[in-house]
Amino acid sequence: MNVNTHKRMVWTVAALCIFIAAVLTSAQEAVAAGIVINEVELNPPGFDTDTEWIELLNTGDTTVDLAGWSVSYSYRVRGRMVISETSLPLSPGARYVFVYPGLRLRNAEGMPIELLDAQGTVIDETASMTDPFDNTYTWQRWPDGGDPAWPGFWLFGEATPNAPNE
Repeated sequence: MNVNTHKRMVWTVAALCIFIAAVLTSAQEAVAAGIVINEVELNPPGFDTDTEWIELLNTGDTTVDLAGWSVSYSYRVRGRMVISETSLPLSPGARYVFVYPGLRLRNAEGMPIELLDAQGTVIDETASMTDPFDNTYTWQRWPDGGDPAWPGFWLFGEATPNAPNE
């Protein structure tokens, strides 16, 4: 093996290690916080403004205050919206449905939704999703709250806001 090939291999392995470390760190932060995006309503029946929502679930062992936390959105532009400016404690096992006020989400372009803590750290992110059906079906983490072995597994089914995904 010549020197250039060896250097290229070393840089490739180093880049792969950095990528894996970043993915694991992100997953560990989400697990540490215990808060996940558990369900997403992208396209409810009728007019979408003020009726699209996400369900957050505290899968952790401690209460987490969502004050200053935000979620991303995309319609005409991508942005972030603060969930609550004031204290909003979410105890272990509790759910919170956040309705996007005054907004519609993109139904057809498959944009992921990010959940960020008060410091702006991405705590969770959905898979890219679309929903052209204009009905009561939502994207739901399965099993309810997700499985660390299958963190990106989502099903499309009848909405279950503030209740376990079935």
